[in-house]
Amino acid sequence: MALHIETPLILSDSLSKRWKCPVYLKLENLQNSGTFKLRGIGHLCQKAIKTGCQRFICSSGGNAGMAAALAGRQLNRAVTIIVPETTPVLVHEKLRELGADVTVHGSEWDAADALAREQAKAPGCQYIPPFDHPDIWYGHSSMIHEIRRQLPKDLRPAMVSVAVGGGGLLCGVLEGMHHQDVGWADVPVVAMETIGADCFSAAVKAGKVVSLGAITSVAKCLGSKVVCQGAMDWTKRHSKLHNVVIEDREAIAACARFTDEHRMLVEPACGAALSAVYGDCLTPLQEDGRLPGEMSCIVVIVCGGNAVSTKLMEDWKQQFSVE
Repeated sequence: MALHIETPLILSDSLSKRWKCPVYLKLENLQNSGTFKLRGIGHLCQKAIKTGCQRFICSSGGNAGMAAALAGRQLNRAVTIIVPETTPVLVHEKLRELGADVTVHGSEWDAADALAREQAKAPGCQYIPPFDHPDIWYGHSSMIHEIRRQLPKDLRPAMVSVAVGGGGLLCGVLEGMHHQDVGWADVPVVAMETIGADCFSAAVKAGKVVSLGAITSVAKCLGSKVVCQGAMDWTKRHSKLHNVVIEDREAIAACARFTDEHRMLVEPACGAALSAVYGDCLTPLQEDGRLPGEMSCIVVIVCGGNAVSTKLMEDWKQQFSVE
């Protein structure tokens, strides 16, 4: 049995009015782990225990760690989560509440990940990557199968908006869309990033995986300095994969409007995907024909986030002059 739940797909009245078409929000923020990551990481952990794994070791800026900790509790396995120094203390507390051992190491995720890989060499341990594993992508693809069932019969998206960090969610979304039971291989996908956490954009421009010098965006959970090779492979397989990079202020503004209209808090990484429908960043794609001028239906993956609180949201709004 899967560890994740089937999340609601809701029709947003306010966004549908703005776009003059149905806009659906896939509420992955309502997963027990707070984000979509339980889908893929839960699937990987379930496979690991079949080979005798007794401890999961995960490197995470927060959300993958929450998923691994919850999976460990549900599967009765020990969990070690190694987080970088940028991870908010409130996330440390949540991880420990789930029974995980938490180690803080390094100024960025890459250093935490290197330590996790080393510790996972111990007998009975399994390294759980935050995003870069085919089993994780397969688990994430389940959300697309759900969306297909939840949409009104015969309604196909004109586009899907998804946030990109390391690329695991993007790989899962595209895997699901290309599945024969879904049949959305021709549907445009808009991969949203913020300046300073735009490793996918950097890779697309270079034509290969490259490393960012540092993560400077407020969207810390998009904070991988490199995108996975799987995401780059999809740029060749999915011809309608479009990348948009926005400013931090746009992500925060989208989070704030989402909270006002739908009464839920999500972190800036999720705001990147929401900014596609709350901002004007899609206009150039419509003007040059990469997206339809008139949309039949829009789907946004509300990926969620644990590194958020009412106080943090107010601080971000003040920092970026968002009303």
